[in-house]
Amino acid sequence: MKRQKDVISKMFFSASIAMMFTVLVGTAAQFFDGVITSRFLGNDAYSAIALFGPLNGIFLMLAAFIASGNQIICAGYIGEGKKDTANNVFSFCILAGLVTAALLILLCVVIPDPMLAFCGVTKGGNPVIYENMRSFLHGYLFGIPALIAVQIIGPIVILDNGKKVFSLSAIVMCGTDIALDLLNALVLHGGTFGMGIATSVSLTIQLLMLVTFLLRKEGRSHFTLKAFRPKEIAELAKAGSPTLVQSLAVSLRDVTINRLNLFFAVSTAAIVARGIQYDFNMVLFCISDGIANTMVSMSGIYHSASDRVGLRRVFKYGINLSARFAAVTFAAVFLLSPQIAGFYTSDEETLSFSIFAICCMALSQLADIPICIYINYLKGIRKHRIVILLNILDRFVLPVASAVALAFLFGSKGLLASIALGKLLLSGTILLILCLKNKQFPRSVEQFMLLPENFGGGSSANLYGSVNSIEDVMRESQQIQEFCLKQGTDKKSAMRMMLFMEEMAGNIVEHSNPDTQKASGAEYRLFVNDNRICLTLRDYNKAFDPIAWHQANSDRALDEGTGIRVVMALAEDIRYFNAFNSNNLVLWLDAAKGSYSHTKEKALTGKN
Repeated sequence: MKRQKDVISKMFFSASIAMMFTVLVGTAAQFFDGVITSRFLGNDAYSAIALFGPLNGIFLMLAAFIASGNQIICAGYIGEGKKDTANNVFSFCILAGLVTAALLILLCVVIPDPMLAFCGVTKGGNPVIYENMRSFLHGYLFGIPALIAVQIIGPIVILDNGKKVFSLSAIVMCGTDIALDLLNALVLHGGTFGMGIATSVSLTIQLLMLVTFLLRKEGRSHFTLKAFRPKEIAELAKAGSPTLVQSLAVSLRDVTINRLNLFFAVSTAAIVARGIQYDFNMVLFCISDGIANTMVSMSGIYHSASDRVGLRRVFKYGINLSARFAAVTFAAVFLLSPQIAGFYTSDEETLSFSIFAICCMALSQLADIPICIYINYLKGIRKHRIVILLNILDRFVLPVASAVALAFLFGSKGLLASIALGKLLLSGTILLILCLKNKQFPRSVEQFMLLPENFGGGSSANLYGSVNSIEDVMRESQQIQEFCLKQGTDKKSAMRMMLFMEEMAGNIVEHSNPDTQKASGAEYRLFVNDNRICLTLRDYNKAFDPIAWHQANSDRALDEGTGIRVVMALAEDIRYFNAFNSNNLVLWLDAAKGSYSHTKEKALTGKN
């Protein structure tokens, strides 16, 4: 089973690093926005951009609602081999995102004051901060369509093997944003309006790079609304609802904590420290966000295939990876907190508050990263009610309750420390929910996964293995035939499944990557349920779609690709998809429908 672990870990780790790096680079742009604003435009300008967070959270909330629904539904369709249906959903989500962006821009232009008041800032209460925030909003408006579109397109680009392009687009976006920020602060002196324009331009450039990738000739994702079914809107809304609730809770939390911060702050330094804590927390969030995005897609794919063992491997690897990142992150940020705060300010009072705020945030990461990955696993397997409950607790109830309690007891420092207390309380809440669900303290991985007892047919209905050589192929093919017979299938169907394994796995091994750094063989899963038999083959080699090859070469001589022709003719259903740089082939056979004639099989194989 070592090869199986290698394939999943390679897929998960490489996709997580790409997502993590991309989110990190993208968030670094926001981080440097804060540093440059604080250094060159002053505390009032920085406070305005920091307090703008709740409104920006609304923009991201709507983007995440559409993007999350799109990611979950598309991953499910891809796992079922329905690439065209996935494309239809993706295209609809892009259109919905652009319409949403247009409505948001209209609201910000027509009624800007209520929008800013949502952040806790009014013209009468904080005139200087108000003017800076309004100027920033005017510059930021132009980037809202790109902000939303990038959220929707990004995960699809990753699924379409565009990790490098996605990462490069984020690097270009970040570099452009920093360069334009410095140009604005040091040369053009455009104030917070110029900072908003810089963000808008950089986001638009990133969007153009991603769209160019999708429009390439060999791309599998493309814009089309030909076969979109209106009923899928309900599916998208249901799948995206946990993220919508999460984002709404975050916005309400930020509004409430903004007001608490303004009320309890002993000076502007405390407001700045909270802004720095928020900014750097967003930088660190890229770690959990990168792994979480991968977890949603991969758990969705394995869940749609009813692959219990594969899903358990994804879950264990994702949680272990998140725990390691959490420990390293805590240690690094805690030790480097003085240097991090020093990037923002040299003022002694602000520096003292900021170091304390960053240390509290570092402590919260020990729980936050694994919890985020766990919630996104539940999202991938469509446990919507539990996810919604946890999101409300995580993003609003617990942090606000902690902030109120600690702020009344300890003032500004108590509010800054509440970020750690909220995560500690959430950890205890999740443990309590698991105890109630399992009616005991969870003692195994399975009890954390919350899968139905009969999910995937149980161990007796599944056979797993891996192949790395022709000898492996022959041995495992024989094992598949024997397994089918033990499950009560007829000899003809068992023979056919053995043939499928010989032909398709043999092709994978024979034409595997010469690059020894990649897994050259394949893993398989055979699932037998009544008369329904399914063989899944997965490898990490160069993309190859046998269905497309068969369609393109159907009129060639029989001796070319005979094995593929046989499989196409004898399988009841066959589907292929490529995701996270892995080939996935799913073959179905219904033994109850009877067998193809021996004459037809002889004609196809050329054997006597």
